Amino acid sequence: MPVHSPRHALRSEAVRWVATVGAVILLIATGIGSTLLLYGGGSWTTAAQLEASHLADVEVRELVGTTAYLRSDNPAAPSLWQAAARILRLPLANPAGMIEAQLPGIRPNPAATPQQASLLAPIDAWDAADDHVVLGWIPYDTVSRSIQMIRDNPGVNVVSPGWLTLTSPQGAVRNRIQAQVVQYAHDHHVAVWAMFDNQFDASLTHAVLTDGAAQKKVIQEIADAVRDNRLDGINVDFENVRTEDRERFTAFIAALHQALVPLHASLSVDVTPDIVFLRDDAAFFHAGLAAVSDYIVLMAYDEHWGGDPDPGPVADVPWVTQSVDDLLGTGVPADKILLGLPFYTEFWHRHKDGSVSSTPVAAPNIQPALDRHQAKSTWNDALGVAYAKYPADDGYVEVWYETGETLQRKLALVSDRGLAGVAVWSLALSDPSLGSGLADLLRQALS
Repeated sequence: MPVHSPRHALRSEAVRWVATVGAVILLIATGIGSTLLLYGGGSWTTAAQLEASHLADVEVRELVGTTAYLRSDNPAAPSLWQAAARILRLPLANPAGMIEAQLPGIRPNPAATPQQASLLAPIDAWDAADDHVVLGWIPYDTVSRSIQMIRDNPGVNVVSPGWLTLTSPQGAVRNRIQAQVVQYAHDHHVAVWAMFDNQFDASLTHAVLTDGAAQKKVIQEIADAVRDNRLDGINVDFENVRTEDRERFTAFIAALHQALVPLHASLSVDVTPDIVFLRDDAAFFHAGLAAVSDYIVLMAYDEHWGGDPDPGPVADVPWVTQSVDDLLGTGVPADKILLGLPFYTEFWHRHKDGSVSSTPVAAPNIQPALDRHQAKSTWNDALGVAYAKYPADDGYVEVWYETGETLQRKLALVSDRGLAGVAVWSLALSDPSLGSGLADLLRQALS
Protein backbone atom coordinates (compact mmCIF):
# COMPACT_ATOMS: atom_id res chain seq x y z
CA MET A 1 0.00 0.00 0.00
CA PRO A 2 1.53 3.40 -0.97
CA VAL A 3 2.24 5.99 1.68
CA HIS A 4 1.13 9.69 0.93
CA SER A 5 3.34 12.27 2.52
CA PRO A 6 2.15 15.87 3.25
CA ARG A 7 4.57 17.16 0.54
CA HIS A 8 3.09 14.79 -2.01
CA ALA A 9 -0.45 15.90 -1.11
CA LEU A 10 0.51 19.55 -1.46
CA ARG A 11 2.06 18.92 -4.91
CA SER A 12 -1.09 17.09 -6.08
CA GLU A 13 -3.30 19.94 -4.92
CA ALA A 14 -1.16 22.44 -6.81
CA VAL A 15 -1.36 20.42 -10.02
CA ARG A 16 -5.13 20.13 -9.66
CA TRP A 17 -5.41 23.91 -9.15
CA VAL A 18 -3.26 24.70 -12.21
CA ALA A 19 -5.34 22.29 -14.37
CA THR A 20 -8.56 23.97 -13.24
CA VAL A 21 -7.25 27.47 -14.04
CA GLY A 22 -6.03 26.25 -17.44
CA ALA A 23 -9.42 24.77 -18.29
CA VAL A 24 -11.16 28.04 -17.33
CA ILE A 25 -8.75 30.04 -19.50
CA LEU A 26 -9.31 27.66 -22.41
CA LEU A 27 -13.08 27.99 -22.14
CA ILE A 28 -12.85 31.81 -21.95
CA ALA A 29 -10.57 31.88 -25.01
CA THR A 30 -12.93 29.59 -26.87
CA GLY A 31 -15.89 31.83 -26.08
CA ILE A 32 -14.02 34.94 -27.27
CA GLY A 33 -12.90 33.19 -30.45
CA SER A 34 -16.39 31.95 -31.20
CA THR A 35 -17.79 35.44 -30.68
CA LEU A 36 -15.27 36.84 -33.15
CA LEU A 37 -16.24 34.15 -35.66
CA LEU A 38 -19.93 34.86 -35.19
CA TYR A 39 -19.66 38.64 -35.52
CA GLY A 40 -16.44 39.12 -37.38
CA GLY A 41 -17.95 38.18 -40.76
CA GLY A 42 -15.15 36.94 -42.98
CA SER A 43 -13.76 34.15 -40.85
CA TRP A 44 -17.17 32.64 -40.18
CA THR A 45 -18.08 32.79 -43.87
CA THR A 46 -14.81 31.14 -44.79
CA ALA A 47 -15.41 28.34 -42.31
CA ALA A 48 -18.90 27.80 -43.66
CA GLN A 49 -17.66 27.75 -47.26
CA LEU A 50 -14.98 25.24 -46.45
CA GLU A 51 -17.44 22.94 -44.71
CA ALA A 52 -20.03 23.29 -47.48
CA SER A 53 -17.32 22.39 -49.99
CA HIS A 54 -16.51 19.31 -47.97
CA LEU A 55 -20.14 18.26 -47.87
CA ALA A 56 -20.47 18.85 -51.62
CA ASP A 57 -17.50 16.55 -52.19
CA VAL A 58 -19.26 13.91 -50.12
CA GLU A 59 -22.37 14.24 -52.30
CA VAL A 60 -20.35 13.86 -55.50
CA ARG A 61 -18.61 10.80 -54.13
CA GLU A 62 -21.99 9.29 -53.33
CA LEU A 63 -23.14 9.79 -56.93
CA VAL A 64 -20.22 7.82 -58.32
CA GLY A 65 -20.75 5.06 -55.79
CA THR A 66 -17.79 5.53 -53.48
CA THR A 67 -18.47 4.28 -49.95
CA ALA A 68 -15.52 5.93 -48.20
CA TYR A 69 -17.72 8.73 -46.88
CA LEU A 70 -19.96 6.35 -44.92
CA ARG A 71 -19.76 6.39 -41.14
CA SER A 72 -17.68 3.64 -39.54
CA ASP A 73 -19.45 0.96 -37.54
CA ASN A 74 -16.93 1.69 -34.75
CA PRO A 75 -16.55 5.48 -34.66
CA ALA A 76 -13.60 6.93 -32.82
CA ALA A 77 -14.28 8.26 -29.33
CA PRO A 78 -14.64 12.07 -29.25
CA SER A 79 -11.80 14.09 -27.80
CA LEU A 80 -12.12 15.95 -24.50
CA TRP A 81 -12.49 19.21 -26.46
CA GLN A 82 -15.22 17.79 -28.71
CA ALA A 83 -17.15 16.41 -25.76
CA ALA A 84 -16.94 19.66 -23.80
CA ALA A 85 -17.86 21.77 -26.83
CA ARG A 86 -20.93 19.69 -27.61
CA ILE A 87 -22.11 19.70 -23.99
CA LEU A 88 -21.72 23.49 -23.82
CA ARG A 89 -23.26 23.88 -27.36
CA LEU A 90 -20.35 25.95 -28.58
CA PRO A 91 -20.29 27.15 -32.24
CA LEU A 92 -18.29 24.94 -34.66
CA ALA A 93 -18.62 21.98 -32.31
CA ASN A 94 -20.35 20.15 -35.18
CA PRO A 95 -19.70 22.24 -38.32
CA ALA A 96 -20.85 19.51 -40.72
CA GLY A 97 -24.22 19.19 -39.04
CA MET A 98 -24.57 22.98 -38.78
CA ILE A 99 -23.90 23.58 -42.46
CA GLU A 100 -25.96 20.57 -43.51
CA ALA A 101 -28.95 22.02 -41.66
CA GLN A 102 -28.63 25.21 -43.74
CA LEU A 103 -28.33 23.34 -47.06
CA PRO A 104 -31.53 21.32 -47.56
CA GLY A 105 -31.43 18.56 -50.09
CA ILE A 106 -27.82 17.44 -49.70
CA ARG A 107 -28.46 14.72 -47.14
CA PRO A 108 -27.98 11.23 -48.55
CA ASN A 109 -31.24 9.35 -48.99
CA PRO A 110 -31.26 6.56 -46.40
CA ALA A 111 -33.42 4.47 -48.74
CA ALA A 112 -31.14 4.92 -51.75
CA THR A 113 -30.67 1.93 -54.04
CA PRO A 114 -27.76 1.03 -56.30
CA GLN A 115 -29.79 2.27 -59.27
CA GLN A 116 -29.66 5.82 -57.90
CA ALA A 117 -25.89 5.84 -58.35
CA SER A 118 -26.32 5.59 -62.10
CA LEU A 119 -25.83 8.81 -64.04
CA LEU A 120 -28.01 7.53 -66.90
CA ALA A 121 -31.36 5.99 -66.10
CA PRO A 122 -31.69 2.46 -67.49
CA ILE A 123 -34.41 1.72 -69.96
CA ASP A 124 -36.51 -0.10 -67.41
CA ALA A 125 -37.07 3.32 -65.83
CA TRP A 126 -38.74 4.35 -69.07
CA ASP A 127 -40.94 1.25 -69.05
CA ALA A 128 -41.88 1.61 -65.37
CA ALA A 129 -42.35 5.38 -65.12
CA ASP A 130 -46.00 6.34 -65.49
CA ASP A 131 -45.16 9.89 -66.51
CA HIS A 132 -42.97 9.05 -69.52
CA VAL A 133 -44.76 9.21 -72.83
CA VAL A 134 -43.52 7.05 -75.72
CA LEU A 135 -45.72 8.15 -78.61
CA GLY A 136 -45.74 6.61 -82.07
CA TRP A 137 -47.47 8.28 -85.00
CA ILE A 138 -49.34 5.98 -87.37
CA PRO A 139 -50.09 7.34 -90.87
CA TYR A 140 -53.63 6.48 -91.96
CA ASP A 141 -53.75 2.84 -93.02
CA THR A 142 -55.97 -0.20 -92.92
CA VAL A 143 -57.26 -1.55 -89.64
CA SER A 144 -55.11 -4.68 -89.85
CA ARG A 145 -51.91 -2.80 -90.65
CA SER A 146 -52.51 -0.23 -87.92
CA ILE A 147 -53.06 -2.97 -85.35
CA GLN A 148 -49.92 -4.72 -86.59
CA MET A 149 -47.88 -1.55 -86.00
CA ILE A 150 -49.10 -1.42 -82.41
CA ARG A 151 -48.33 -5.11 -81.97
CA ASP A 152 -44.81 -4.72 -83.39
CA ASN A 153 -43.94 -1.88 -81.00
CA PRO A 154 -44.82 -2.98 -77.46
CA GLY A 155 -42.75 -0.19 -75.89
CA VAL A 156 -45.12 2.48 -77.24
CA ASN A 157 -47.74 3.59 -74.70
CA VAL A 158 -49.48 6.18 -76.89
CA VAL A 159 -50.37 5.92 -80.58
CA SER A 160 -51.47 8.81 -82.75
CA PRO A 161 -53.16 7.62 -85.95
CA GLY A 162 -53.86 10.14 -88.73
CA TRP A 163 -57.64 10.05 -88.47
CA LEU A 164 -58.87 13.66 -88.32
CA THR A 165 -58.37 16.28 -91.05
CA LEU A 166 -59.58 19.86 -91.50
CA THR A 167 -61.27 19.96 -94.91
CA SER A 168 -63.16 23.22 -95.39
CA PRO A 169 -63.10 26.92 -94.45
CA GLN A 170 -66.47 26.39 -92.75
CA GLY A 171 -64.87 24.02 -90.23
CA ALA A 172 -65.71 20.59 -91.60
CA VAL A 173 -63.56 17.77 -90.23
CA ARG A 174 -63.03 14.45 -92.01
CA ASN A 175 -63.31 11.64 -89.47
CA ARG A 176 -61.74 8.26 -90.28
CA ILE A 177 -61.50 6.84 -86.76
CA GLN A 178 -61.26 3.04 -86.69
CA ALA A 179 -63.09 1.63 -83.68
CA GLN A 180 -61.31 -1.73 -83.95
CA VAL A 181 -57.91 -0.05 -83.62
CA VAL A 182 -59.06 1.93 -80.58
CA GLN A 183 -60.34 -1.25 -78.96
CA TYR A 184 -57.13 -3.18 -79.67
CA ALA A 185 -55.00 -0.36 -78.27
CA HIS A 186 -57.07 -0.10 -75.09
CA ASP A 187 -57.03 -3.87 -74.63
CA HIS A 188 -53.21 -3.65 -74.64
CA HIS A 189 -53.00 -0.60 -72.32
CA VAL A 190 -52.08 1.82 -75.12
CA ALA A 191 -53.65 5.30 -75.17
CA VAL A 192 -55.00 6.71 -78.44
CA TRP A 193 -54.47 10.37 -79.34
CA ALA A 194 -55.99 10.87 -82.79
CA MET A 195 -53.89 13.18 -84.97
CA PHE A 196 -55.74 16.22 -86.33
CA ASP A 197 -54.02 17.86 -89.32
CA ASN A 198 -54.60 20.87 -91.56
CA GLN A 199 -53.27 19.32 -94.78
CA PHE A 200 -50.32 21.78 -94.61
CA ASP A 201 -52.77 24.32 -96.03
CA ALA A 202 -52.00 27.83 -94.80
CA SER A 203 -54.97 29.45 -96.56
CA LEU A 204 -57.48 26.92 -95.23
CA THR A 205 -56.09 27.30 -91.72
CA HIS A 206 -56.23 31.10 -91.91
CA ALA A 207 -59.84 30.99 -93.08
CA VAL A 208 -60.89 28.88 -90.10
CA LEU A 209 -58.86 30.84 -87.56
CA THR A 210 -60.48 34.11 -88.69
CA ASP A 211 -64.03 32.73 -88.54
CA GLY A 212 -65.47 32.27 -85.06
CA ALA A 213 -68.35 30.09 -86.25
CA ALA A 214 -65.97 27.80 -88.14
CA GLN A 215 -63.78 27.38 -85.06
CA LYS A 216 -66.79 26.44 -82.92
CA LYS A 217 -67.80 23.85 -85.49
CA VAL A 218 -64.28 22.35 -85.55
CA ILE A 219 -64.08 22.19 -81.77
CA GLN A 220 -67.51 20.60 -81.50
CA GLU A 221 -66.66 17.96 -84.10
CA ILE A 222 -63.39 17.11 -82.37
CA ALA A 223 -65.07 16.88 -78.95
CA ASP A 224 -67.80 14.66 -80.38
CA ALA A 225 -65.20 12.38 -81.97
CA VAL A 226 -63.39 12.02 -78.63
CA ARG A 227 -66.57 11.26 -76.73
CA ASP A 228 -68.13 8.90 -79.27
CA ASN A 229 -64.96 6.87 -79.89
CA ARG A 230 -63.48 6.82 -76.37
CA LEU A 231 -60.31 8.58 -77.48
CA ASP A 232 -57.70 9.43 -74.86
CA GLY A 233 -56.52 12.60 -76.52
CA ILE A 234 -55.93 14.71 -79.62
CA ASN A 235 -52.62 15.53 -81.29
CA VAL A 236 -52.87 18.75 -83.30
CA ASP A 237 -50.53 18.72 -86.29
CA PHE A 238 -51.14 22.09 -87.95
CA GLU A 239 -48.14 22.91 -90.12
CA ASN A 240 -47.35 25.74 -92.52
CA VAL A 241 -49.34 28.15 -90.32
CA ARG A 242 -48.92 31.84 -91.17
CA THR A 243 -47.06 34.09 -88.75
CA GLU A 244 -50.02 36.50 -88.75
CA ASP A 245 -52.17 33.70 -87.30
CA ARG A 246 -49.90 33.19 -84.30
CA GLU A 247 -52.26 34.61 -81.66
CA ARG A 248 -55.36 33.18 -83.35
CA PHE A 249 -53.84 29.70 -83.36
CA THR A 250 -52.95 29.94 -79.66
CA ALA A 251 -56.50 31.09 -78.85
CA PHE A 252 -57.93 28.20 -80.90
CA ILE A 253 -55.81 25.67 -78.99
CA ALA A 254 -56.96 27.21 -75.70
CA ALA A 255 -60.61 26.83 -76.69
CA LEU A 256 -60.08 23.26 -77.88
CA HIS A 257 -58.33 22.36 -74.64
CA GLN A 258 -61.21 23.80 -72.63
CA ALA A 259 -63.61 21.54 -74.55
CA LEU A 260 -61.45 18.43 -73.97
CA VAL A 261 -60.84 18.86 -70.25
CA PRO A 262 -64.32 17.65 -69.19
CA LEU A 263 -63.75 14.59 -71.39
CA HIS A 264 -60.46 13.84 -69.61
CA ALA A 265 -58.69 13.88 -72.97
CA SER A 266 -55.10 15.06 -73.39
CA LEU A 267 -54.20 17.74 -75.92
CA SER A 268 -50.76 17.83 -77.56
CA VAL A 269 -49.54 20.30 -80.16
CA ASP A 270 -46.78 19.67 -82.70
CA VAL A 271 -44.30 22.52 -83.22
CA THR A 272 -41.20 22.98 -85.33
CA PRO A 273 -37.88 24.24 -83.93
CA ASP A 274 -37.18 27.95 -84.24
CA ILE A 275 -35.18 28.77 -87.34
CA VAL A 276 -33.33 31.46 -85.39
CA PHE A 277 -32.28 30.55 -81.83
CA LEU A 278 -34.56 32.11 -79.18
CA ARG A 279 -36.55 33.99 -81.85
CA ASP A 280 -39.98 32.80 -80.81
CA ASP A 281 -41.72 35.06 -83.32
CA ALA A 282 -43.06 32.68 -85.95
CA ALA A 283 -46.50 31.05 -86.07
CA PHE A 284 -46.00 29.01 -82.92
CA PHE A 285 -46.03 30.94 -79.63
CA HIS A 286 -44.31 28.20 -77.65
CA ALA A 287 -44.94 29.38 -74.10
CA GLY A 288 -48.52 30.37 -74.91
CA LEU A 289 -49.30 27.00 -76.47
CA ALA A 290 -47.71 25.16 -73.54
CA ALA A 291 -49.91 27.09 -71.11
CA VAL A 292 -53.12 25.94 -72.83
CA SER A 293 -52.24 22.33 -73.69
CA ASP A 294 -50.93 19.23 -71.99
CA TYR A 295 -47.90 18.51 -74.19
CA ILE A 296 -45.74 20.22 -76.79
CA VAL A 297 -44.27 17.83 -79.35
CA LEU A 298 -41.01 19.15 -80.77
CA MET A 299 -40.62 17.87 -84.32
CA ALA A 300 -36.84 17.80 -84.06
CA TYR A 301 -36.11 16.64 -87.59
CA ASP A 302 -35.84 17.98 -91.14
CA GLU A 303 -32.78 19.99 -90.14
CA HIS A 304 -31.98 19.27 -93.80
CA TRP A 305 -35.27 18.48 -95.50
CA GLY A 306 -36.11 16.69 -98.73
CA GLY A 307 -35.27 19.08 -101.54
CA ASP A 308 -32.86 21.13 -99.44
CA PRO A 309 -30.08 22.45 -101.71
CA ASP A 310 -27.67 22.03 -98.81
CA PRO A 311 -27.34 18.30 -97.97
CA GLY A 312 -26.80 17.17 -94.41
CA PRO A 313 -28.24 15.19 -91.49
CA VAL A 314 -31.97 15.05 -90.88
CA ALA A 315 -31.41 15.66 -87.16
CA ASP A 316 -27.85 15.67 -85.82
CA VAL A 317 -27.36 15.70 -82.05
CA PRO A 318 -26.04 19.30 -81.63
CA TRP A 319 -28.95 20.67 -83.67
CA VAL A 320 -31.48 18.66 -81.68
CA THR A 321 -29.88 19.76 -78.41
CA GLN A 322 -30.07 23.41 -79.46
CA SER A 323 -33.69 22.96 -80.52
CA VAL A 324 -34.62 21.50 -77.11
CA ASP A 325 -32.74 24.19 -75.21
CA ASP A 326 -34.37 26.87 -77.36
CA LEU A 327 -37.83 25.50 -76.58
CA LEU A 328 -36.99 25.48 -72.88
CA GLY A 329 -35.58 28.99 -73.19
CA THR A 330 -38.79 30.30 -74.73
CA GLY A 331 -40.78 29.26 -71.69
CA VAL A 332 -42.02 25.69 -72.26
CA PRO A 333 -41.80 23.52 -69.12
CA ALA A 334 -39.58 20.48 -69.55
CA ASP A 335 -42.26 18.11 -68.27
CA LYS A 336 -44.53 19.12 -71.15
CA ILE A 337 -42.06 18.43 -73.97
CA LEU A 338 -42.02 15.30 -76.12
CA LEU A 339 -38.90 15.02 -78.30
CA GLY A 340 -39.63 13.97 -81.86
CA LEU A 341 -37.37 11.21 -83.24
CA PRO A 342 -37.11 10.50 -86.98
CA PHE A 343 -37.02 6.89 -88.16
CA TYR A 344 -35.77 7.87 -91.61
CA THR A 345 -33.00 9.73 -93.40
CA GLU A 346 -32.30 11.30 -96.79
CA PHE A 347 -30.02 9.88 -99.49
CA TRP A 348 -28.51 12.93 -101.18
CA HIS A 349 -27.55 12.71 -104.87
CA ARG A 350 -25.06 15.39 -105.85
CA HIS A 351 -25.14 15.78 -109.62
CA LYS A 352 -22.21 16.86 -111.73
CA ASP A 353 -23.93 20.13 -112.65
CA GLY A 354 -24.00 21.06 -108.95
CA SER A 355 -27.68 20.38 -108.37
CA VAL A 356 -28.90 18.20 -105.50
CA SER A 357 -31.80 15.78 -105.23
CA SER A 358 -32.80 13.52 -102.33
CA THR A 359 -34.75 10.38 -101.54
CA PRO A 360 -36.18 9.59 -98.09
CA VAL A 361 -35.29 6.11 -96.79
CA ALA A 362 -36.79 4.36 -93.76
CA ALA A 363 -34.35 3.49 -90.99
CA PRO A 364 -34.46 -0.32 -91.50
CA ASN A 365 -33.63 0.11 -95.20
CA ILE A 366 -30.56 2.32 -94.80
CA GLN A 367 -27.91 -0.32 -94.16
CA PRO A 368 -29.17 -2.71 -96.88
CA ALA A 369 -29.03 0.15 -99.39
CA LEU A 370 -25.46 1.01 -98.36
CA ASP A 371 -24.47 -2.66 -98.56
CA ARG A 372 -25.79 -2.93 -102.11
CA HIS A 373 -23.42 -0.13 -103.13
CA GLN A 374 -20.56 -1.43 -100.97
CA ALA A 375 -20.43 1.92 -99.22
CA LYS A 376 -18.19 2.23 -96.17
CA SER A 377 -19.41 4.27 -93.23
CA THR A 378 -17.52 6.50 -90.83
CA TRP A 379 -18.64 7.91 -87.50
CA ASN A 380 -18.90 11.69 -87.08
CA ASP A 381 -18.57 12.15 -83.34
CA ALA A 382 -19.17 15.91 -83.45
CA LEU A 383 -22.56 15.46 -85.10
CA GLY A 384 -23.40 12.14 -83.46
CA VAL A 385 -24.32 10.46 -86.75
CA ALA A 386 -22.74 8.08 -89.24
CA TYR A 387 -21.72 9.15 -92.75
CA ALA A 388 -21.36 7.21 -96.01
CA LYS A 389 -20.59 8.12 -99.60
CA TYR A 390 -20.60 6.12 -102.83
CA PRO A 391 -20.41 6.86 -106.58
CA ALA A 392 -23.58 7.08 -108.66
CA ASP A 393 -24.61 8.00 -112.18
CA ASP A 394 -23.96 11.68 -112.84
CA GLY A 395 -22.18 12.24 -109.52
CA TYR A 396 -22.25 10.62 -106.10
CA VAL A 397 -24.55 9.93 -103.14
CA GLU A 398 -24.02 11.08 -99.55
CA VAL A 399 -25.85 9.78 -96.49
CA TRP A 400 -25.92 11.00 -92.90
CA TYR A 401 -27.83 8.54 -90.77
CA GLU A 402 -28.61 7.70 -87.16
CA THR A 403 -27.30 4.69 -85.26
CA GLY A 404 -27.91 3.23 -81.81
CA GLU A 405 -25.31 5.68 -80.48
CA THR A 406 -27.28 8.59 -81.95
CA LEU A 407 -30.45 7.41 -80.29
CA GLN A 408 -28.62 6.89 -77.01
CA ARG A 409 -27.41 10.49 -77.04
CA LYS A 410 -30.89 11.81 -77.77
CA LEU A 411 -32.45 9.72 -75.03
CA ALA A 412 -29.75 10.95 -72.66
CA LEU A 413 -30.81 14.48 -73.63
CA VAL A 414 -34.42 13.62 -72.74
CA SER A 415 -33.27 12.35 -69.34
CA ASP A 416 -30.82 15.18 -68.69
CA ARG A 417 -33.37 17.90 -69.48
CA GLY A 418 -36.20 16.14 -67.68
CA LEU A 419 -38.46 15.97 -70.74
CA ALA A 420 -41.80 14.17 -70.68
CA GLY A 421 -40.86 11.58 -73.30
CA VAL A 422 -40.44 10.97 -77.01
CA ALA A 423 -42.53 10.83 -80.18
CA VAL A 424 -41.49 8.71 -83.17
CA TRP A 425 -42.18 9.47 -86.82
CA SER A 426 -43.36 6.94 -87.56
CA LEU A 427 -44.28 3.39 -86.54
CA ALA A 428 -44.70 2.59 -90.22
CA LEU A 429 -40.93 3.03 -90.58
CA SER A 430 -39.95 0.47 -87.92
CA ASP A 431 -39.14 -3.09 -88.99
CA PRO A 432 -40.13 -5.97 -86.68
CA SER A 433 -38.16 -8.48 -88.78
CA LEU A 434 -34.98 -6.71 -87.68
CA GLY A 435 -36.06 -6.51 -84.08
CA SER A 436 -36.22 -2.75 -84.44
CA GLY A 437 -39.49 -2.12 -82.66
CA LEU A 438 -39.25 1.04 -80.60
CA ALA A 439 -38.94 -0.80 -77.29
CA ASP A 440 -35.98 -2.80 -78.63
CA LEU A 441 -34.29 0.31 -79.98
CA LEU A 442 -34.72 2.11 -76.67
CA ARG A 443 -33.32 -0.83 -74.71
CA GLN A 444 -30.36 -1.17 -77.09
CA ALA A 445 -29.63 2.52 -76.87
CA LEU A 446 -29.59 2.69 -73.06
CA SER A 447 -28.22 -0.78 -72.28
